[in-house]
Amino acid sequence: MNEEVLTGGAINQVTRRGDVVYRTGGPWVPAVHAVLDHLANAGFPYAPHALGVDDQGREMIGFLPGEPMTRPWRPVMFGDEGLTQIAAMLRALHDATIGLELAPETTWRTGPSGKAPGQVIRHGDLGPWNTLWQGDTLTGLIDWDFAEPGEAITDLAQMALYVVPLRGEDHWRECGFPERPGFAARLATLCQAYGAFEPADVVTEAERLQLAEMRRMTEFAAQGLYPWTMFRDNGEIDKTRAEVDWLRATFAIPASVGDDRT
Repeated sequence: MNEEVLTGGAINQVTRRGDVVYRTGGPWVPAVHAVLDHLANAGFPYAPHALGVDDQGREMIGFLPGEPMTRPWRPVMFGDEGLTQIAAMLRALHDATIGLELAPETTWRTGPSGKAPGQVIRHGDLGPWNTLWQGDTLTGLIDWDFAEPGEAITDLAQMALYVVPLRGEDHWRECGFPERPGFAARLATLCQAYGAFEPADVVTEAERLQLAEMRRMTEFAAQGLYPWTMFRDNGEIDKTRAEVDWLRATFAIPASVGDDRT
């Protein structure tokens, strides 16, 4: 059986043969697969099953059915139902991983990192494009390459950036909203469905996360590390700075607050 090239991946080469998906591997794969095994044992239904590494060094995971939520979005993402499903999925992920114990120097894609008490495993790339849907039902969360230990509010803030969305005027148009969304109302829906954080705190964390990502892109690209070199060359640092400026203006965040937090 020949391998089918799967579309949509901007970072890895992804193919499928039968029910097995093959992805570009790396030293982070054992940590990611330990997380996926833990999630399977915990009954978390949205993650693929880890299947090891093939003789070419490629990661192997189980195929998940469903269609990714690419732009322009399908109608379920414009209302509360889509936000509620995503928030509930994220809360289940965090609840399942808060008690996971890992070696102090576990290697992730971003480098070695231990997991402190109270931390969760962040998915780390929580865009709608990494969610799978069957009709109006959320069925999967894929592309776990950037998983790492962290704070739950950081994952929620990253999700808010992409699904509210909190990234500027052009972005909501590209998502296909028929009119400018009520950002505060959508954020409140996401936070209420998740059930642990106030919208104002999530906005502050979103700003901090974006500033931290700019710094990470700069540092890792200077070291020649992929995919951060690609992000830099694609102008992502300037784009992220513009998103931070929009977030501050829209939610009246003093610039000094976010800068001091980095």
